[in-house]
Amino acid sequence: MKTKCISVLVGLLLVLTVSCNQLPPPPTQKVLFMEDFDSYADNSKLPVGWWQEGSKAVRVEKGRLRADANLDQNGEDHGTSTIWLDKTFRGDICVEFDAHVLASNDDKNNINFFFLFSDPSGRSLLQTKNKRADGQYGKYHELNGYVFTFLANGNPGNARFRMRDDPGFHLLQENFVYECKQNKTYHITITKKGNRITYAVDGTIYLDKIDDTANPEHKSGIIGFRTWHTDLWWDNLKVTELYR
Repeated sequence: MKTKCISVLVGLLLVLTVSCNQLPPPPTQKVLFMEDFDSYADNSKLPVGWWQEGSKAVRVEKGRLRADANLDQNGEDHGTSTIWLDKTFRGDICVEFDAHVLASNDDKNNINFFFLFSDPSGRSLLQTKNKRADGQYGKYHELNGYVFTFLANGNPGNARFRMRDDPGFHLLQENFVYECKQNKTYHITITKKGNRITYAVDGTIYLDKIDDTANPEHKSGIIGFRTWHTDLWWDNLKVTELYR
């Protein structure tokens, strides 16, 4: 009997160890926004409600949102690209999307995301977009919001994950694990419930942070796709409100 109890206990511990970094079952969700880019003509401009900063080589292509900032003389004019959705989100939310790197000459394979961004002046980011027309990274660090980085940075077999807090570009958490390869689709999930923020790829959480160290918690703002030295596409964007 004692041996059987010990075996059951060991089994439970193994289950907990394996599953601790997996996304928990989602709470009840209300969909706030969805976009799969399937209803737009091939090679069309950005849909209404979106705008770009940095590389102008952005378009809807084959039912996906594509941005080319790879600097391989294929139509891009900047090595950075930011694509904003002009819609404010607030409260406890989950953001999901697919991302797929097509090319990156120096294996940056850069998949970034701007989360709950706003201007400290109170003006909308759409009103101030001309200040960031070249998409230079430092200009975003004067704004309010969270920055997520998922990239290879020259080593596709060992990805770098970072969560930063703006203004000030404060590093909240960093992790070197998993991969970030070309010609592979990754499903990314970002959740914010209270001041706890998680970032997961393909169902596994790689960043998990209680935001209580740098700036005051960002409770509302817009979202944006971001890349550097990379040609990639995004698809199947969904934003949901989380509640139980």
